[in-house]
Parts: sequence; C-alpha cells; structure tokens
Amino acid sequence: MWTKTPSYTMEINNFSQRNAPIRSNLFRSYSCNWYVTVYPKGNGVDTHMSMYLDVANPLSLSQGWWRNAKFRFVIVNQSNVARSKRLATSHTFNERKPNRGFKKALRLTKLQEERFLVNDKLKIEVYVDAYDIVGLLDTHVLPEKTHKTVCVNGFQVLDSQVKSADIIFETYPETALYIYPQDPQLKTAYINILLRIYETLYNNPLEKITETELSNVSKGLLDLTQAGFKLEWLREKLEKVSVERKKLSGYEAQALELGKQLKNLELMMCNLKAEIKLKAES
Repeated sequence: MWTKTPSYTMEINNFSQRNAPIRSNLFRSYSCNWYVTVYPKGNGVDTHMSMYLDVANPLSLSQGWWRNAKFRFVIVNQSNVARSKRLATSHTFNERKPNRGFKKALRLTKLQEERFLVNDKLKIEVYVDAYDIVGLLDTHVLPEKTHKTVCVNGFQVLDSQVKSADIIFETYPETALYIYPQDPQLKTAYINILLRIYETLYNNPLEKITETELSNVSKGLLDLTQAGFKLEWLREKLEKVSVERKKLSGYEAQALELGKQLKNLELMMCNLKAEIKLKAES
C-alpha cells in the first residue's frame, strides 16, 4: 500500500520551454536521501519525457551499500486529477545502479492535448518506500569521535586526509569560500566527499578507475557545486581522466584482440606440427 502523502512534490515552471535535464532538490524518505531527474525532451527518445529516481550522494555511502525500494511517480493532470499518469516499479539501488526510472514516462503530445500543464507548469508527485537498507553514511564521511581530527580551512578532517586537504586549499583557495551549509556534520560530510573524489582522480591508478566510479564522481561534483563549492578545476580533471580512461579501454580491447589472434596462431602451429609429424611417421 502506498502512503497518501507524497515523499516529495516537484513543480517545474515553463516546462514546454525546457530542454536540459532538470534535477529536483534533495528529499528524505526512510532515512535515505533521494532526488528526481526529469528530461523534458526525453533521454534517448524524442517522443516522450523521461524521469528517474536517484540515490543522493552515492560517494558518501559505505562501500557495498544497497537498498531495495519501490517507488511511484504521479504526473498530475491538473485539469482532471483522475487522468493523472501513474508509473510504479521497484529496484535494488547500489553502487553500479544508483538510479532507476522510465525512459518513456509520458508522450510529449499528451502534455498539451490532455492538459497536464497549467500555465506551463508540470507537477510530479513522488512516493518512495525503501526497505532492506544496507549502508548509510560511511564512517569515513562522518568520522567517529574516537578518531582524531584536525581543522583545515574550517573543516574537520582525519589525520590521514590533512595532506590532501592542504593541497586542495593551497592550490585552489576559492574552493570553499562560498559554501552554504554551516552545520558541522554536514560540512564534514561534504569535505569527505570532496576528498574521496580528489583521491579517485589524482591518486588512483587509471586502470583501476571504473566507469561507475567516474559516474559517481560526476554526481558528487554536482552535489558539491549545489552546496556552493567552486570546482571547475576538479571538473576539468574529471574530463581529462574520462578521456584517458576511454583511450585505455581502447588499448585494452586491442590487446585482447591481439591475444586472441596469437592464441589462434599458436593453435594453427600446433595443428601443423601434429600434421607434419603424422606424415613423417607414415
């Protein structure tokens, strides 16, 4: 049974004029943070709008996290609520699949024809029912009180993080000049997301960085940017690493193909030697 009260209600003004993906504010349901992404002109399709439910801040969650959830989107027909479009599904959200949704949520022609829009405003209700939740905030994101922390540029970080934090704030002093959150725990969570992104992009071997990690880094950067962090330098690094990772993937594919060809040649040589030996014996 779904609750009568939405977990979140999203209203989008000037919807028919929007082209770029629209991301909702974060909302909390069942001790988990979520957000909704809407593609007004479709994601991979141009006939329908698309929409997805995303886990917020996946980089701040402990390794191996996952959560089962069923959720429902209601695209409200503001002229006739009974004709609202309802979309429901369930999903196991995890590091590899942190979002789920509907590529063909509603045909674009129906938005106007069936009067879903009122004054060009679209209204979406979101209902989330999460269960079997494993992994909330990582202990590395909110350090335990037993861990010694050091204040660096107004942020509490672990001893092991001081060097990276110093490099960031000395090299890019504008990084955290205008951040919005002032709550100490929230600031600590954000700085640890930043440090984990920095560690991934600057210190991890390129061959060990996965596409999933790069996707999570991109989402983490978006969260930090919305909180007021200035991270153009880190976004440029992400783009560079992404390009280099694609090149490496291409080289790895070539090496794999060459390996297959070499094995085929070895097999041919083995068969040829056996044939020559057989002829010699006869």
